Amino acid sequence: MGFKKQRLGPALVAAARGGQRYRDVHVFFGGTGAVGGTGLLEMIDMYEEMMSIQPAGDDDVPVLVATGVTRDEIRTFTQRLFRWTEARHGRDKLPRRVRNGYLTHSGIFVALERFKVVPLPELGAILDVPPAERRGQVGAYLATLGTRLDAPAEETVAALARAISAAHPFADFLSAYRRGPLAARGVERYRSVVLGIPLPSLIAYHLAGLEEVVKHLAGIRPEHVKHLKSTFEEAVRDDVASLEAEADHVLVAHTTAVGGMYDETNGKVTIRLGFAHSAVDQRIYEKQRAAATLTELYAKKGIKMLVTAAGIGVDEVRVRSQVPVHHQVQHMLFDAPRELFPGSKEALPPSARASREAGRPIPRRQHCRTFRPLDLAWDQPTGTDVTFERGDDLIPSYVIRSGENGYFSVANADALYRVMRVASANELGFVLARTGLLGDDPQAPWFPEAICYYTETDNSRQVFDFVSQPMLLQAQLSGLDPMTLQDLGNAKHQGELHTLGLLILLHRLRTLDIDAIPPYVDLERFDARTFFVEHSKPLLFEDLDGWTLDGLARDLRVLAAANTPEDLEPLKPFMRHGHADLYPLKQAARRQVLECVLKAVWAVPSLGCPILYADDQGATHVRYGYFCAPLDLLVTRDDALRVRLDERFARVGTGRLDDLRDHVVASAGFVDLRPQALISWATTDAEALAGKVARASTDDELRRVLAGIEPYSAFATSGLVALLFRLRALYGQLREGMIELGSLQTYAWHMPRDAAGHIQLVPGVVEAFRMVSEGFEKATGNDRLDGIWGYERRQPPDRRGSIPLGR
Repeated sequence: MGFKKQRLGPALVAAARGGQRYRDVHVFFGGTGAVGGTGLLEMIDMYEEMMSIQPAGDDDVPVLVATGVTRDEIRTFTQRLFRWTEARHGRDKLPRRVRNGYLTHSGIFVALERFKVVPLPELGAILDVPPAERRGQVGAYLATLGTRLDAPAEETVAALARAISAAHPFADFLSAYRRGPLAARGVERYRSVVLGIPLPSLIAYHLAGLEEVVKHLAGIRPEHVKHLKSTFEEAVRDDVASLEAEADHVLVAHTTAVGGMYDETNGKVTIRLGFAHSAVDQRIYEKQRAAATLTELYAKKGIKMLVTAAGIGVDEVRVRSQVPVHHQVQHMLFDAPRELFPGSKEALPPSARASREAGRPIPRRQHCRTFRPLDLAWDQPTGTDVTFERGDDLIPSYVIRSGENGYFSVANADALYRVMRVASANELGFVLARTGLLGDDPQAPWFPEAICYYTETDNSRQVFDFVSQPMLLQAQLSGLDPMTLQDLGNAKHQGELHTLGLLILLHRLRTLDIDAIPPYVDLERFDARTFFVEHSKPLLFEDLDGWTLDGLARDLRVLAAANTPEDLEPLKPFMRHGHADLYPLKQAARRQVLECVLKAVWAVPSLGCPILYADDQGATHVRYGYFCAPLDLLVTRDDALRVRLDERFARVGTGRLDDLRDHVVASAGFVDLRPQALISWATTDAEALAGKVARASTDDELRRVLAGIEPYSAFATSGLVALLFRLRALYGQLREGMIELGSLQTYAWHMPRDAAGHIQLVPGVVEAFRMVSEGFEKATGNDRLDGIWGYERRQPPDRRGSIPLGR
């Protein structure tokens, strides 16, 4: 077995001249997503190159079947297919609609089908049913299984387990498709079947409906739930394993489920993850366990497992469009006992799909909105119900979409690719397409022993080039665009990005040339957002030198506490020498600008990251919306945050409540704008926190705390003292970058410079450095090139006076 990969070009030429591949059928389960969809487009690309070398016969039409869960997913992929074709071949060669798919101008048929894997297909939409109706729906379904709601737990669990085991969605789809649309072609075997659906995510996250079902059963115990989940996992495993009989190549776009952010030491796996989907989501561990188990089981069956140590696609960029609320938050709102804002529990009238699947209304897909957050003294909740304004649509300049990961910001993508060394969707899709079309590499197989552990590569530079395009970079530097949305990254990561966004926003407001508004401005044509960006300055690391802790805390307090545009006036006085009333149009335009700033601040708690600030007397206030991401909590009362923390403290049973609260604030994702530092080096709040949580009010105090933490272990900080300390320490390291030393300083060149050599503060890059500094770097073997541990470089002792040079 060699080490050198086969050249792709000659292999494509040979396949084209052989002609056997032109009547093949390929199925891409999850083919409308990031990796699956990219794999399908890569395969079209290879087919078209083959046809340019050796044209196919009139009856030779390769068929590529792509599945999606919803019509929206299929519509999104169709748009992507059309845009991709238009960019390559022009508008006169767009695909033509044929039955349930599209025929490309080159003669490749792309079929689009809906497909969804759920534990119990008949109850797949139970979470879309109003809570009051779910028990009746479960009872009706159990009756079809020969049991009932009040039957003994063993009976109902056994009936459900049999139903789960009997479902074979993947194999049934392939069989039905061969007998149906492919019947006239006489297809006996598929050339390839690709699963672009991340199975660990499917197993870990798509069981919410099953959990809802068992809530209504009598006598259910945790072991029963575990048994049903295991049954579903085994059913999926057996179903996928059976596909070997259907296709020449079965490939699974698998995952480590934790982005490769784990260590293996003497056979023990330790997860070190700063991008978990929520601060308190234990399912991330279930995903990692399931991923490792499935890799071994499927590989033994001969199924090719493309294990991505970290894979995130950028399969669409939406320009100035709405952002869907995260599906788990959506269900929280739908299940809430009352409306938290007008329309939060709205349901659509029964659509054709709803009537066919459930015969009931389905919840309306909520979109993220910006509304005025509530402001509460941290220690003075009253226990009263709270409601929120409906607010205005949140419309970021750009929103990135990626398969199962949903919708995220440019800063999200930038930080993710840097710290997790993510493989691009294109290279993952290429490996799937190449192997599915041509088979494995005969010289140096991609899948030795059926497993390809695809780690970080240099191809991610294409993604860096993409997110560095001026319009996308501006979304990170404007201060007005949200630094992160709800879907991707844990709450700590989101909170840190939002904090950097507020720093940029404040700096731009401080430097805004408000007098540049014309005295007789045309308000109908005045673009407040554009004016704000074009007449203010981006934040540079050099600007940090002129900041003081007290001044920064004071101005951020004004920013965080503002409820009207006028509340921001202390940060940007207007015409200090009077005569403001002479220019009412200019005054109105100025108010529009300040309103943009206010909405950008409100977006932070509206998206789920509460803001903490200290008032003039030093008392802590919290500004929050209806969802609190750090506690995975829907806020229905003004004491909801305090009650949740009390509940977690009661489970721990030891220590001090203040330590628990400081640990959660430091590590779980609050936007902490108070002039202090909280430090926690506890792994979880389930362990004893005594001696693992500290406070600091000065740089020296913080430095002493950090010096006592075991090097390369994980820790977390919050508060302005820690933030300024970290940014200034990073600035010192970045200044070490000297052109004459070439690339010796490695990570010092990650942060972009402007034309004058000033170092720009780019949130996505700063966030990647934070994770490395706090012990969350990815183990690649070359970790040293990513940065150093801690906020400051540890200095070795000066031993010049102690070494006896005469010996």
